[in-house]
Amino acid sequence: MGDITPTPELTTLPNISILALEDETETTPKPEERPSTLFPKIGKLDEFIENYKYYIKNRLPPSEEKPTTIQLTGTVKLHGTHADLVIYHNDEIRLQSRNRLSLDMECDNYDCAKHVLPKTQQILKLRDEYAARYRELNGKGSIEKEWPIIIAGEWCGPMIQKSVALADLPRKMFVILGANINNSWVPNEKYTNIHNEEHGFYNIARAGFYHEELDIKNEDEGRLKMMNLTLDVERECPFAKTFGISGIGEGIVWKVAHPLGAGPRFWFKTKGPLHRVSNTDSLAKDQKMMFADARIKAKAFAEASVGEMRLEQGWDYLGEMGKERNKSATQDFVAWLCNDVEVEEKAKIDEMGVNRKLLKTIIGVIGREWYFKRIAE
Repeated sequence: MGDITPTPELTTLPNISILALEDETETTPKPEERPSTLFPKIGKLDEFIENYKYYIKNRLPPSEEKPTTIQLTGTVKLHGTHADLVIYHNDEIRLQSRNRLSLDMECDNYDCAKHVLPKTQQILKLRDEYAARYRELNGKGSIEKEWPIIIAGEWCGPMIQKSVALADLPRKMFVILGANINNSWVPNEKYTNIHNEEHGFYNIARAGFYHEELDIKNEDEGRLKMMNLTLDVERECPFAKTFGISGIGEGIVWKVAHPLGAGPRFWFKTKGPLHRVSNTDSLAKDQKMMFADARIKAKAFAEASVGEMRLEQGWDYLGEMGKERNKSATQDFVAWLCNDVEVEEKAKIDEMGVNRKLLKTIIGVIGREWYFKRIAE
């Protein structure tokens, strides 16, 4: 059964799961090229399962046991707009959004830079608290100065998103979702008490944690448990509830236990029906559609994958990137829409054998029609 740990304060270190190594020390990858600091896309459960199966088949030594039961930790998925604090060891601070490497007073996103960037001392103190906790867990000389410390967050509150409980928060706030140190994501439950609520920096741990097991030999049982928890979140957002606000939430972000949880390939999200951007899962189960004519299949897939939620995300993307939302930005909107479908729905596109060229054409038609209506409002 799923359980929620209500307290945000760290009392004891969590037990090591069956996936963890005997040495709990967090390791630092050595990439050939310096990676982007932008927050990674979080995939779906099906992608996670495929990644995990590949891992146990191709990455574990043949003599090692192949664990099929996965320990997962979940946090509430917030429906605001993404923002990260990228803090270098010379105390330089950069604020970035989901798709933009730098936000400032001139190029802002829902006034995030306006509210957050002036709080230099508070931001540096948060960085120092993360660094101190990391050294406590991993050793005095464990932080490499070539990497910035990234504090990932969600910018939430009034006038950011509509029809969710977070819109009724008393003020805009930066909610910490996690941190990246040495180019590796650290386990949230070991850093739960890092926040500065007086100055508007909250921690997602305020809403507690979910703990579940997923047996890849019996996926249906795990899926059902996680979806029931997700529906509970959608009915009433646990984070907003800590402020005495009752209303709609979005879903849950799940991460496998470390060390695999240090990489986003082993994260996934579950959303309730109100926040799903597509309905391609049911389409893939339709045997008639699997063998339909290429044009019919592409049209059905486009209609299933381009719903109101995804269209609104494309609209928000233009604002985030500082583009004026008029006819001249039509191609930018359509390009984002096509790319988002291709990335997010890749597994289903491949599974159904959807013609990508036809799919892009039809998405373009749907996107343009919606966009022209929206700018005319």
